[in-house]
Order: sequence, then structure tokens, then C-alpha cells
Amino acid sequence: MDRRVEKDQAELRAAAPAFLSAARAFLKSLTFARLPIFGCAGFIAFLFLANLWNFAVERDWPKLRIRSASPLAGVAKPKPAPWTFDAFLSGETQKAVSTNLGRMSPVFPISVRAKNQLVFSLFSVSAAPGVMIGRSGQLFEDIYINEFCARDGGSDPSHLSAWSASLHEIQEMAQAHGKSFVYLISPSKAARYAEDLPKSAPCAARATVMPEKLAPYRAALDEAQLRYVDGPALIAAEKSRQPIALFPRGGSHWNSVGGALAMRDVTRALPASPIGVLDFTSAPAPEAVGTDRDLLDLLNLLWPDASYPTSAIGRAGEKGDCARTPRLLALGGSFLHQVLAAATLAPCPPQIDYWFYMRTADNTIELGHYRRAPGDASNGERLQATSQELDENLADADFILLEENEAGISTTKQVTHLVEALRRLP
Repeated sequence: MDRRVEKDQAELRAAAPAFLSAARAFLKSLTFARLPIFGCAGFIAFLFLANLWNFAVERDWPKLRIRSASPLAGVAKPKPAPWTFDAFLSGETQKAVSTNLGRMSPVFPISVRAKNQLVFSLFSVSAAPGVMIGRSGQLFEDIYINEFCARDGGSDPSHLSAWSASLHEIQEMAQAHGKSFVYLISPSKAARYAEDLPKSAPCAARATVMPEKLAPYRAALDEAQLRYVDGPALIAAEKSRQPIALFPRGGSHWNSVGGALAMRDVTRALPASPIGVLDFTSAPAPEAVGTDRDLLDLLNLLWPDASYPTSAIGRAGEKGDCARTPRLLALGGSFLHQVLAAATLAPCPPQIDYWFYMRTADNTIELGHYRRAPGDASNGERLQATSQELDENLADADFILLEENEAGISTTKQVTHLVEALRRLP
């Protein structure tokens, strides 16, 4: 009996390694077979926890959010969910929470970029609202295309008279306070490079023979004896002379050379310019940056191509012997950015207070205020945009630069705001 037990035990000991090996192999195969399931479950759990974390810290500690390395350009920040009984019953609360959680997800940006890249690569169209692709990959904003295609050559004489009278009053009041004033018309890419408009543009077939909009505006400015720089005419004159297009392929605004040409004419128009007469050098830029790729960034692609030709500018000659730092008050829109960057290369670079009107996420217009130190070509420091701050800037300014884009000329807010501010000066 003892020998039989010992024999069974010996057989079990001999079989144990094989059994254990088979068990390990089975468990291993089972684990590998389920790895995709475990991986998916882990990824979903990560997204769930990351979204909860982002939702918890969004309001009070936004810097603690888990973010994508490449946030989306031009995507409005989600509005807070309305926590009211009526909003809950109507489904507005649930919809807002769902939208907020989705956009706060770390994978939201790459998902959008992947979709946009697929649409762009397969169909050569833009998935970004408001951005259209023209000939040779030129990007345009639809608001400028729509404005250009609606031009009929007509104008309202009474409206033009009131507008030019306001500008004349600005110039007279500025001079009465010992300040120089120049008015600048900035160009529209759709109007100045109409040959590149998308085939889907309403006026694509007649884009190069559209009526000239600005003739009556120029006549009104001349009659009012305004000191002004005509950016659209400047682009038309320089277009064939410049080796690189003055509007970059992926941008909505003129490039640094276009802005510098305008600023050069501004300094030439100023009587005894406090910053001196601008001269500059230009060279091809290695890659498009800043406003030279603002529309390209709005496409939100995985692999944006920013290697198209554009320019960089530099100072020509030495800085001047400046008794003090001049002060420039610039009031207008986004086209002033490159103009003011060029002003930092003037013989006496000014301190710049840049007041500009920008479109917000809910399609309203907001007034912003940035201050650039002398020689600072960046946006500078953001400050308050109050009437009191504008009045103080205006009182200290040596000269005033007012800009309107040709697409909205005579209809923008800056003319009225500047008239009112000058009237408030003692």
C-alpha cells in the first residue's frame, strides 16, 4: 500500500512540471488574445477619467487641464452649461455638458485634425468654417470673397460725404492738438488677387473685371484734403515688381513687405515724421509664421504645409539719434499688425499703443488694446481697452494712424470712436 502511494506521488511529481508549463502557456495565450480588449478598455477608462479631471479643474484651475500638444486654432471656448430647471427640461444643459466634455477631451484636437486632413487630402476642400481654397492652394476668408463679389461700383454720395467729413474733423482736431494724422486703407486679398479666387466663388467667372469700388472713396478723400495712404493702389503698383507675392498663400493679410511698404508711405506722408522716414530690406523667409499662415492654421491639419514663399524684413541703415521716444496711437483692424511691426524698424522706433477691432467667437466685434515697447515687433502687452485708457493714449500720442480695410471702408467703428475720443480731449 505504501509503495502504491509512493508510486502515485512520484508520478504526480513527474507530471507537475508539464502541467504547470501547460497552464502557463494557456494563461499566456489567453492574455495575449485579450490584450486588444484590455487596451481598448484602458484607453476608454483614461478618456473618461481625463474628461472628469478636465471638467473638475476647468473653472478654477484651468492650467491643470490635460491638454493636447497642438491645441486647435480658431475653436471657440465652450460656454458654461446652464444649470437651470428650464434649461434641463429643454435639453440645453445636457447638450452643453456633452459638448464641453467632448471638447475638453485630450484626443479632441487630433480627431478634428485627422478628419480635416482626410477631407483636405482627398477632396482638396476646407473643413474649416469660413476658409476657402482657391487656385494654386491660395486660402481666402469667405467674408472677403462675399464682399468682393457683391461690388457693383455704386456708392451713396451722402454717406461718403459724412464719412469723409468725419475723417477731415479727425485730421483738424489732431493738428489742433499738435499731433500728426494719417489715414490708411488696407487691401483685401480677394480684391487684389482676384485671379486666384476659388472656382466656387459667386463672381469667379468675372473676378478680374469686377467694378472698381474705391474710386468714389478716393475722390471723397482728395476733396476733403485728407492725408492718406492707399494700400490697395500700393499693392496693385508693387504686385508685378515684387519677387514674392504680397499676400502669402496661407494667410489672409498682407505679408511683412506689404505692411512695410505701407508704413514707408505713412512716414513719407507725415510732416516732419517723429519716427523718421522708414527704409527696410527684405529677403525670403525660411517658413511662413504668424499672420503669414493664419488661415493655414485655421484649417487644423495634421500635416500643414507652411513652406510656401513669403518674406522677412530688416532695418536698412542705423538707428537715428532720437531725442526721445515717439508715441504712436494706431487704431484699426488686424491688417495693422504687419504695418506696426515695420514701424519698429524706423530710425526712431516708437512706443505703440495698438487699438484694434477683432471678431469674437460669437461673431461680435471686440476692441482690444496692446502696447509695444520701442523695437518690439510682437503684439506686446495686453492692457485695458477702456475709454479712459484711450483718452490717455491719445493725449500722449505724437501721431495717430487710423486704418480701415477696403472690404469695410466707411462702415467700421474706429472712425466714430476716434472722433469721440478727440472731442473729449481738453
